[in-house]
Amino acid sequence: MLLPILVAATQPVAAPAPAPAPAHANVVVDLVAGADGRRCLPDNSLCLEVPATEEGGAAGASLIVASPSSDNSDTIALPFGADELAGLWPRLIVVPQGAEAENPERRQYLVGIVTEERAMYSGGGGSGSRLHLLRLDRNADGVSLGAEVLDTVWDSSLMIRACFSEQDMKNRLEACHDEYSFTGALAAAAPDGGELPALTLQTTATAYPHTSRRTEDNSNIKLKKSDLTHWKDPECSYTRLLHYNPATARYEMDRPAPDCSVYTTP
Repeated sequence: MLLPILVAATQPVAAPAPAPAPAHANVVVDLVAGADGRRCLPDNSLCLEVPATEEGGAAGASLIVASPSSDNSDTIALPFGADELAGLWPRLIVVPQGAEAENPERRQYLVGIVTEERAMYSGGGGSGSRLHLLRLDRNADGVSLGAEVLDTVWDSSLMIRACFSEQDMKNRLEACHDEYSFTGALAAAAPDGGELPALTLQTTATAYPHTSRRTEDNSNIKLKKSDLTHWKDPECSYTRLLHYNPATARYEMDRPAPDCSVYTTP
């Protein structure tokens, strides 16, 4: 009896089966590089492009939706001016199809378009962008762009001059610009049974040097080496759940966001 027990004890233990992916794991999909500068779903079933427009040109902003497998493409006008367009968000939100879907050939997505505002001022400048999610319907007859369902602050970067003399340079250890940044990220949240998938918005706001605040004059502050780090603003670095409200036809936060315009407005 002892030998079989010893043999069994030396056998490798089978690894546990991996846990199944959550149902919402494939809702927010990274687009990959495709032909002609387009961004595509990983299976190459759908490609998107927001072509550049000439500055001051008459042509408005547009979205090209292509199906490489059928060589078909559609050009759809976007509800944004060419001068405010920053480009295509490099992800696509796939709206899950329920088992009761009337048309199995129909797919719905949320496509992201980024708009941008820029400002220049003496010794500095900045940009602030917003992310817009719009419905994109695709069926056997083609594609159509629907209403906007989300408009949120997104990605901003500001640089403000803080040295005006040699003494300022010494006081600030040659860190002669205050820098402020704000970034946003969207991810899928646990399903809430809504018409559109629940999402999570996570933001991060920072200031550099550590002591700099945009609402104050920072030029006369004498910095230490330990101040030459990025400070993360705990109020404007937040997480919010976004739920689609059919009554307003828009995503709404589970609670209001703080005013972070000192980071997001150039």
